[in-house]
Order: sequence, then structure tokens, then C-alpha cells
Amino acid sequence: MTPAIAGGIAASIVLFNLTTGITAVAGVMLTLFVLALVGFAAAPLFSSEWIGEHDVASTGAGSVEPSDD
Repeated sequence: MTPAIAGGIAASIVLFNLTTGITAVAGVMLTLFVLALVGFAAAPLFSSEWIGEHDVASTGAGSVEPSDD
């Protein structure tokens, strides 16, 4: 096998460049991030342990001040 044929075979097997690699890694990370957000948003719907956990920050806002009118 000549070096030109071997080089052509190697180039066709390894179709990789830096832009493709960065795009692939960014796509996977974005997918994982979106899945994590969807998981946290849907957790109260499927687990009784998560019910009410998102209301903890709003317990201090129970007192309403009267308006000036």
C-alpha cells in the first residue's frame, strides 16, 4: 500500500478537526444542562420529597404593607 493510499484511508477514518470537537462538546454540555433544568423543574411533579421545596424562599414575604392611597 502506498503512503498516499494509507494517508487517504486514515483521513477518511478520522474526520476530526478542532471546530467539530468544540461543537460536539458544547452540544453535549448544553444538552446535559437543559436536561438538568427540566429535571429540577419536573421533580416536584413526580416526588413527594420535592413538594414545597421551591416555596421556602417565599415564606418571608407573607406580610403585606398597606398602600398609601
